[in-house]
Amino acid sequence: MPKRVEHPIILGIVGDSASGKTTLSAGVAQILGEDRCTVLCTDDYHRYDRRERGEKGLSAIDPRANYLDIMEQALRHLRDTLESHWDMGEHGSAPKAVPVGPGTAGHARQDG
Repeated sequence: MPKRVEHPIILGIVGDSASGKTTLSAGVAQILGEDRCTVLCTDDYHRYDRRERGEKGLSAIDPRANYLDIMEQALRHLRDTLESHWDMGEHGSAPKAVPVGPGTAGHARQDG
């Protein structure tokens, strides 16, 4: 029998364009229960559009091409909100318990 998780989980799914992130995210949400998942697209954190990245010689997965600091702040806020609802025992009324985020922006921090 699987062990029950006693805290919310944030799962980051990253990869290059057209690598299947959205398909995988939808599959994970379907397996875990779509009513228990929120799928976030981190592509909204791109610093430059496709043309600008081309001019600068950057790919969408290059940390310099993304607002990683803002994305990290948003994900920390989401995590803290989920944890506070979870700690209060509000699983049913809390924001969805298992966010899944596809995007080329990446979830790596510069300091580790």
